[in-house]
Amino acid sequence: MRIARTTALAGAAALLMTALAATPASASADQPRVHLLTSDGVLSTRSWSSPLLSQNRVRVTGLKARDRLIGMDVRPATGALYAIAASGQLYVLDPRTGKATAVGAPVTITGTAVGIDFNPVVDRIRLVTTSGQNLRLVPDTAAVAATDTPLAYAPGDRAAGSTPQVSGAGYTNSVAGATSTTLYDLDSRKDALVTQGTIAGVTPVVSPNTGQLFTVGRLGIDVGRTNGFDIATLDGRHRAMAAVQPEFSLLGGSLLVKVDLDSGRASVVGFAGGTVVGLAFA
Repeated sequence: MRIARTTALAGAAALLMTALAATPASASADQPRVHLLTSDGVLSTRSWSSPLLSQNRVRVTGLKARDRLIGMDVRPATGALYAIAASGQLYVLDPRTGKATAVGAPVTITGTAVGIDFNPVVDRIRLVTTSGQNLRLVPDTAAVAATDTPLAYAPGDRAAGSTPQVSGAGYTNSVAGATSTTLYDLDSRKDALVTQGTIAGVTPVVSPNTGQLFTVGRLGIDVGRTNGFDIATLDGRHRAMAAVQPEFSLLGGSLLVKVDLDSGRASVVGFAGGTVVGLAFA
């Protein structure tokens, strides 16, 4: 399956229209900010309303030799920005200066890409990978709090029996003191939005720790890889954004999309201006 030429052109058109229409003044105080990290080591801060425009750009420094970052998220309890490297080393990043500070010892990661997000209820890092790895980490020490059941589609789900390839994860209600949350993942093999465990409030409850995936819906675009995914919750509304690597692209680099959590459908925002390796709402 490939993106049709019209879809690729529509993405390019969306990029042009958004870039022309957006100005720094268009970002209002109630719009969430988005941190983007690209493969060249540049960390930028943008807004939900104008995600193609960088408001601040810094180069990440302080990584261990030959380390490269592959995912990041903001810790709701403290507001600190965390990132993880391909080596399994956890870092805290200063978005103003780009300075990286190592946390604890590296964890063992399997798979080619990861999804990382904080559970705001218990203040633990959820780490999932394309191999099906499903871990919980302690943010202050990087210790593995639990090795959970590998990811697999739940019995009875429309994708049951197929092997997932998850490399994007995001919890809802990512604010300090949250009492409930739902974990959403992106499966780039099925080009689909899924929940890991059941949606908050649904019974019977299936925990994300079981690794069970439930299909929400197709994204509507061909995704070769997910490079970042996060969810912001403001005034009870969930807003989800992802950076994805299309299977086919005339321009190269990552594509920014907004994802409807009810249907799974993705709407193109435009090209990010590089290959994104991490995305997190501030």
